[in-house]
Amino acid sequence: MKKIILMLMILMGTLSYGKESYLGYWEMPDGKFVIQIMEKNGEYVGYVRWLEDEVYPKGDPMAGMIQIDRNNPNKALRNRKVLNLQVVGGLHFNKAHTELVGGWIYDSWHGKKYYGSAKLLNDNTLKLRGSLDKWGILGYSMEAKRVYLKNSPTKK
Repeated sequence: MKKIILMLMILMGTLSYGKESYLGYWEMPDGKFVIQIMEKNGEYVGYVRWLEDEVYPKGDPMAGMIQIDRNNPNKALRNRKVLNLQVVGGLHFNKAHTELVGGWIYDSWHGKKYYGSAKLLNDNTLKLRGSLDKWGILGYSMEAKRVYLKNSPTKK
């Protein structure tokens, strides 16, 4: 009987954070931008959908200009606007169906691409991890908070 109850608890925990739970808008810890996580062609991807400052601030060499992917290592991509830029890709559920793994996270401010993973801590908190190694040992984690943008399809 204990085994059955344990199995049911594990199953309920797995189902409580289904694939739809990851979808939506997530504000990064610094509050400077929001990404939208969506499912596209069987993988989870993310795009910058809101920026606190769409233009570079005073004091920046490009002050007043729309923010672009200026630090991209590929010179041909440096003129892409940061707004609507894909910054997460290739994520899919692990075997246990408890987190998204196997993807990448792109930091446009530094022009760096990292191995990526994501895990829901609760309905409104998403832990994103970018790492130098595919095992996630050498990296950085941040907690993003769910937000509802005006005119968003997920607005409550």
